[in-house]
Amino acid sequence: MVTHEVMHVVQAYPPNSVGWLTEGIADYVRYTYGVNNVQAKWVLPAYKAGQSYTNSYRITARFFVWLEKNVRSTLINELDAAARAHTYTPDIWKQKTGKTLDELWTLYAENPALELTYR
Repeated sequence: MVTHEVMHVVQAYPPNSVGWLTEGIADYVRYTYGVNNVQAKWVLPAYKAGQSYTNSYRITARFFVWLEKNVRSTLINELDAAARAHTYTPDIWKQKTGKTLDELWTLYAENPALELTYR
């Protein structure tokens, strides 16, 4: 939990930022760099029909891990940098991956398999 909350301090995104993106990145960072997640019984949930990237937190974080492993390894860092620089727009997804955010979510939903490793 501390890793997630400290990430919000690091993010320092502008007011009215995209909430699901902010929380998804913070939980992505918790998954990637957090410690004792296993002992805290904190895990990223398996994909279920009806979920959306806008559900935020762990659902979005799992999608971000999938994107990192299957689409573009630097994408989440690039999204974070754009949000901090106040340059994030929905167009960034197409610019960085060649696909819209909704197209990426559809690909994820079709094949959400992911091997997760916790610290």
